[in-house]
Amino acid sequence: MNWYFLRHGQINSNLNKVYSGRSDEPLNAQGLQQAAQAAELISSKAIDRVISSPLARAGQTATIVAAAHNLKVSFDQAFNEMIFGPWEGLSEARVKQQYPLDWALWNSRPQDLKLRHRETLEQLQARVIAGMRHIEADAEPEGKGDNILVVSHVAVIRVVALYAQGRPLSDYKSIEVDNCQLFPISISEEALQASRKQTLSLDTAR
Repeated sequence: MNWYFLRHGQINSNLNKVYSGRSDEPLNAQGLQQAAQAAELISSKAIDRVISSPLARAGQTATIVAAAHNLKVSFDQAFNEMIFGPWEGLSEARVKQQYPLDWALWNSRPQDLKLRHRETLEQLQARVIAGMRHIEADAEPEGKGDNILVVSHVAVIRVVALYAQGRPLSDYKSIEVDNCQLFPISISEEALQASRKQTLSLDTAR
């Protein structure tokens, strides 16, 4: 399978630098326009399936893109936004004020940040890779060459891109992800095998 990840279109929280998290905030006018442009962007990719995060901003983007290519959208929790816990709904400025030490750690060693009710980057990456593995395992033999578009979020795209590139989660902040930016993702079978061990390790630790 060939994977493409697309960030959803713009929402007002993006403009205000707010951690919208699992909220169902819809696309703004700019976001709707970006989604329409993304539909044109993927025209050359011969997309066979469109899978979306269940959140409204991703679903709207995916629906606009899919409709332009006569495709349907399926939704998968594996590609949902990262759970930000106590930071959900807060602006970056507010987080910096209320959680100064955690904010400093998030910007220097993001892979080490652990807060109650918040996903770690390691947990997020394991969730996303496991979701991709399940989709590939469930595909019929004739579908192994499908081109799959996943409409998701910054955190999801960053961790899967780092995984595919063999880079550490400490590089999380180095990947820029703009609204409706498209990322081709290629993950080898060896990498997927390694993810099975990582997932088992996380399950055992819980």
